[in-house]
Amino acid sequence: MDYQSEARRARLRLAGIGIAVLAVVAGGVVTLVGFGDDDRPPAAADAKPTPSTTASTSARPSPAKEFTPATAARVPLLKPKTNTEGIGRGFEHSSLGATSAAVTYWQDLSLLDDSIARRQWAAIASKDSPGTVDRGVSEVRKVRESAGLPPSGGNPDGITFSTSVKAVLTRSMDKSGDVIDVWMVYDRYAVIRDKGGDESPLKDEVTHLILKWEAGDWKVTEEAKYTSGKPFGPRAYDPDSKYAFSDGWRMVDHG
Repeated sequence: MDYQSEARRARLRLAGIGIAVLAVVAGGVVTLVGFGDDDRPPAAADAKPTPSTTASTSARPSPAKEFTPATAARVPLLKPKTNTEGIGRGFEHSSLGATSAAVTYWQDLSLLDDSIARRQWAAIASKDSPGTVDRGVSEVRKVRESAGLPPSGGNPDGITFSTSVKAVLTRSMDKSGDVIDVWMVYDRYAVIRDKGGDESPLKDEVTHLILKWEAGDWKVTEEAKYTSGKPFGPRAYDPDSKYAFSDGWRMVDHG
C-alpha cells in the first residue's frame, strides 16, 4: 500500500473517532444503563416498555414465549414523503412516524460537508432549539479537522459514509405523544473513492434524537426541558436479550 493510501486510511480512522463523538453530541445527553447479561433481572424502573414504544408495530410477548429483539417482529419503517436539503422528510404524526424520521435523519446526515450539514440541520431542527444547527455543524467540522481536512468545505478525497440503523427504542416524553425520544443502534462504514472500504467500521454505536411534532413535521429538539435533569438511558441493546426486548428495543426492517 502506498504512502497516500496509508495516510487516507489513517484519516478515516481519525474520522471514525470524531463521528463517534458526533453520535453522542448531536443526540443530546447519552447515558446508557444496565450493561449486563441475560442472567440479571431488569431494573424495576425500566422493566416494561411504555405504551409509546414501538410495541404497536411489533409482536408482543405471549405467556408461552419470551421474545428477544431477534425473535420478535421487526419495526417496518415508513418512507419519507419528500426529500429537501438532501434529507428525507415528511413522516406521519405517530410514534412510528417519529421513529422513521429519526432513523432517516441519522442515516441521511452529512458527516464531512459542513455546508450540506447546515442545510440539513436547518431543515430538521425545531424552531425552539436554535442551537441545534450550529452544534451539528460544529461536530462535522471537528470530524473534518480530525481527518486532516480544512474545517470547512467539501469532500476532496471522496470519503463517503454509509450508516445503517439496525435497532430502535422509542418512548414518548409527554402525554400528548408530540415529543418522542428515539434511541438507535447503528453501524457505519467508510469508503474512499478508488481505495476501497473501511477496515475498521464503527459497529453497534448508540445515539438518540428527541423529536418534536412541529408545523406538520418531526423536528429535532435539544430544549432544556427535555434534556436537563437526570438523563434517561435504556438498557444496553442485545439482539438476544429478553430484557432488551422488555425495555423496548426492536430490530429495524428496512424493507
